Amino acid sequence: MFLAVELEKVLRPDCSACRRAGVLWDIYAAGYDLIVGLVPYQDMLDEVVAALDLRPGMRVLDAGCGTGALAVRLAERHPQVTLVAVDASSAMLKRARRRRGASTMEFQQADINEFLAKHPGAFDRIVSVNLLWALRDPAATIDLMAASLRPGGRMVHVTPRWRFRFDRIVLGHLRRTHGLLSFLRALAMLPLLALTGLLNLVLVLQVLVRERTWQDRSRWQADGLVRLFFRPDLTSFALYPTYAQQGFLITCVRRQTSKP
Repeated sequence: MFLAVELEKVLRPDCSACRRAGVLWDIYAAGYDLIVGLVPYQDMLDEVVAALDLRPGMRVLDAGCGTGALAVRLAERHPQVTLVAVDASSAMLKRARRRRGASTMEFQQADINEFLAKHPGAFDRIVSVNLLWALRDPAATIDLMAASLRPGGRMVHVTPRWRFRFDRIVLGHLRRTHGLLSFLRALAMLPLLALTGLLNLVLVLQVLVRERTWQDRSRWQADGLVRLFFRPDLTSFALYPTYAQQGFLITCVRRQTSKP
């Protein structure tokens, strides 16, 4: 269903349920790049890169980098920025490090909250793709992200909608697949995509059970996300659909000076 996010880093490391969740994410890493290869996903990455509005010399944090698809896209298109990509899953990072990237790209395994707390005012841009919905306390993490931005710095996040339709993404991919061989190859991958989506659904259910958020859909809906990001030190908030209309792209800017 949804894309991979770094659930491991918001779970307690000393419980058996957390270890099982970590194993699931390691398994999920093997199929994640199938989703990355879908045309709507690639379109979404392009929208994220454009929304970041990068310039040479900027320092960028990719929070929950997964297998590194966005990090590598950023490094290829903006080789003059310094990019730090953080994730808690060793399996995800192993795949990410195999990708080609610029010398200014650095991958780190870390808990996102602990990492942010150690880097106040360190970044011009912070970006995440499908991290927010799995956080134990998304408001607290956004506070840390805002504190880690330099004045005038920007955050860009992609997060799924509540009524996520993965079939629409797959159909969007098939419609834009050119050539008979490519189309047949895409059809052959459907069973693996279905298994990957099923595992993702299991991970989503784990989060819903753990957080007891069956009734609270605020982090999955537009009005709830607006409330989540509302704080005095953030401005220029924008939210619009992305990823074949199955996700939201959120942007906001840290104020140049503190609001009185």
